[in-house]
Amino acid sequence: MRKFGAAVAAVTVGLVVVGWFNRPATSTEWAAWIQTLGVLAAILWALRLQALASTQSLRQAGQVAAIFATNMHWVFRELNDACGKRSWPDYTVHRRILDEILAQGREVTLQLLDGRSLAMVSSLRAIAVEALEMTAPHTEGGNWSHLQLYFDKRLPSIAAWLSATGHPPESSGPTDYVGLRTSYGQLGGR
Repeated sequence: MRKFGAAVAAVTVGLVVVGWFNRPATSTEWAAWIQTLGVLAAILWALRLQALASTQSLRQAGQVAAIFATNMHWVFRELNDACGKRSWPDYTVHRRILDEILAQGREVTLQLLDGRSLAMVSSLRAIAVEALEMTAPHTEGGNWSHLQLYFDKRLPSIAAWLSATGHPPESSGPTDYVGLRTSYGQLGGR
């Protein structure tokens, strides 16, 4: 917006200087001046609208990326808890949700993201693909502790990405990252 204001000020000063030394004398010259001012105002207005649309697109892409990361954090917590409880129904539901969240993450427009958000989305996509590949062969009687350890290791990375992009995860979820378990009313090993 500052650039836009500076451009308007520069054009205004330029027109005043030209008008001061070359004043219109006839009605035709006045009409040409008015037409020129109208065209310049239209161009400046179009540039302003384009800048606003671009800013809005960048903001929306950042919000979609943050929602993707927040959803990834949530589903990894849920999968971690499902593995801890060895709950096959919870596990299968949340694995399907993870697949849907990955599809959501693939819809994020990477060209509109800043460097940090771009790195976050790319990393989280890779983590989601890895998690889907790792969980695909798991069965109800499989190694639950191995999967729980996997999700435990990935959760801090996802939380770090959220914090680095200005969207820290909520601390009231099933896991906080000081090592305390807060799900189901348990706190610090009670």
